[in-house]
Amino acid sequence: MKNRLILVEGIPGSGKSTIAQKINDFLKSKGLKVKLYSEGDLHPADLAWQACLTLDEYHQVVKENPDLKTVLEQYSQIEGEQAIVAYTKLGIPMKSKGINEYLSSKEVYDGKVNLDTFRELHFKRWQAFGANSLNDDHVYIFECAYLQNHINELMGSYCKDTDDVISYMLQLMDTVKSLNPKLIYLSQPDVRQTIQRVAEERVSSDKSKWDDWIDLVIKYVESSKYGQVKKLEGYEGVISFIEDRKRLEEMVMDRLDIEKATICNRDYDWDKVFDEVIAQLVC
Repeated sequence: MKNRLILVEGIPGSGKSTIAQKINDFLKSKGLKVKLYSEGDLHPADLAWQACLTLDEYHQVVKENPDLKTVLEQYSQIEGEQAIVAYTKLGIPMKSKGINEYLSSKEVYDGKVNLDTFRELHFKRWQAFGANSLNDDHVYIFECAYLQNHINELMGSYCKDTDDVISYMLQLMDTVKSLNPKLIYLSQPDVRQTIQRVAEERVSSDKSKWDDWIDLVIKYVESSKYGQVKKLEGYEGVISFIEDRKRLEEMVMDRLDIEKATICNRDYDWDKVFDEVIAQLVC
């Protein structure tokens, strides 16, 4: 297959997870070796939902949490002098204090580091991924790791203007162009309807441990630099934020000189959308 990297993008509720999994299953059924990286997975290129620890910090965490030693080792990888931990995969309730709070504080997203550091860390990892994957025989699928994660951060945490965001995103894409990437963008024309739908679906089964999805997003938007500058509040603030992000994503898409396809997912007809996706992958 000529496209060694498939990027699945779209706003929340557009079907990224569903379609990424369907692509994974389809390609495997054709005998291809495939690696799917969904949101929160221990990722070879991106750092969203990953704690970045020094080796001393990592060994201290393992020492202080012997009951989590096995799962910590499962969802961690050592890279040089640091350990990357996919902490949301450890099975620890989000509202719990202690280790979850500590690991969350060690993320580089949500403005926890300056933009120069954020850029340096990511460009280094994306470049390494592009180089290391060039000569193997896998097809890689990234869900939300390119547009969503980075535009959320550039816009939300750093309030970068349109030209800066586009420049950053084009340069980031250059790091993996050797893999002949293809971007599948699942477009939802009605942001408000989509957010309402996903908010109704993603409801916590235990609010003492996890907040509802929409409450987490409201908190994220209101506390972000962008939300504060734009005075975005509550549910309406989320709608405005996602609409603005979608416009930026579409502007980046227009400028990308890679294979790309925008597929309308207005009706949430997964079979129809998947048929269109497969047509793009085999064309």
